[in-house]
Amino acid sequence: MIIRSLIAGVGGLVLGAAGAVFLVFGPADFGGVSVGPWRTNIHIGSPDAPGLVRAVVARRGLLALNRSETIYFSADADSEGRALEAGCDYRVLFTDRPDARWWSLTLYAEDDFLPVGGPGAYSVSADDISDGEAGFVVSVSQRPAIGHWLSPENAGNFNLTLRLYNPAVAIVEDPSRAVLPVVERLACGGAS
Repeated sequence: MIIRSLIAGVGGLVLGAAGAVFLVFGPADFGGVSVGPWRTNIHIGSPDAPGLVRAVVARRGLLALNRSETIYFSADADSEGRALEAGCDYRVLFTDRPDARWWSLTLYAEDDFLPVGGPGAYSVSADDISDGEAGFVVSVSQRPAIGHWLSPENAGNFNLTLRLYNPAVAIVEDPSRAVLPVVERLACGGAS
């Protein structure tokens, strides 16, 4: 009887520890809202965030502001659900400017940091878009592109993070109402 209890206790500790490690070091999209390929967790930056969300934020090094100040959307797949890969070319199509006072779109390598080496073209922001551009395209490719361009060189399976600073009240209240860009895969390794 004591051995069974001991085995059950140790088993519970192992399962609990494994679950905690997975949740803290694994995907950060639990409890989130999805809009196409984009996801956000409404608890990130909230003073009421559960301890697990705070642990994930601390582990990933995300300086999370309050949701009324910034909403973070991330995509690790295109609009058809395929993983974003450094060897593929993509078009990120904004049909309109994000509904926020200021915004940025940043490419992160599979380790959640900026890619090491390469040309350093990892972010596009509201400052890069001219006043006349309502809808616009951001190209993601190994080769430099005309216009707005992000380089996935040395990024492996990367992700895109769209930060909306001082987002519209409607988006703060319901992030699923945000009009977010389509992420379209154009070609991989010379083929579409």
